[in-house]
Amino acid sequence: MSQFRVCETFVSIAGESGWQGLVSTFIRFSGCDVDCQWCDTAYARAEEGTPVSLEELMSICRTYGVRRVVLTGGEPLLQEALPDFCRALLEEGFDVQVETSGTRLADKLDSRVMKVMDIKPPSAKAEKGFHWGNLDLLSKRDEIKFLVADRNDYEWAQSIMRKCKLESRCRVLFSAVNGSLEPSLLADWMVKDGLTARLQIQLHKVLWPGETRGR
Repeated sequence: MSQFRVCETFVSIAGESGWQGLVSTFIRFSGCDVDCQWCDTAYARAEEGTPVSLEELMSICRTYGVRRVVLTGGEPLLQEALPDFCRALLEEGFDVQVETSGTRLADKLDSRVMKVMDIKPPSAKAEKGFHWGNLDLLSKRDEIKFLVADRNDYEWAQSIMRKCKLESRCRVLFSAVNGSLEPSLLADWMVKDGLTARLQIQLHKVLWPGETRGR
């Protein structure tokens, strides 16, 4: 029987992505080997998590009764049976989103899954880099997200956008790293450059400032 290492489960307002503002079930898995400098869910990375079976996770989602399910972490692709869980959810009529660092190839995920992938900028000082093969797996429903902590990150992200022609592949989001860059400054840069990406503010941090878990 497949076992997942689960940090927490909860229902909340989606704070990011194209689902921003929508009530969603969140399954946060434990474990991550990317180790970003400014990770805002370090507790999920550090905790061993609770062993939970696929059927138990399905039962949790049914009990919450929310159509949208966000699978996040930590790094959810560390869970070997994640593709099986996604398929089980989809077969029961749930909409599924996977939030991932993109450091692992996501080719085993069902094409109906909405993939939201971070491309970590220089300030993240990440232990693992983005798997560029993931770009060929993206569809118009998927999203690439750049978290930006400073001007150097912003310029770097723009260069990746141009080089990889990201706008033709999927939606592109820019978001300021909380506590490192004012969103208004990032907005000014984007307006001046006529950037085709979408500015995103972490809605959950606006609604529940100071709360780190279950949001």
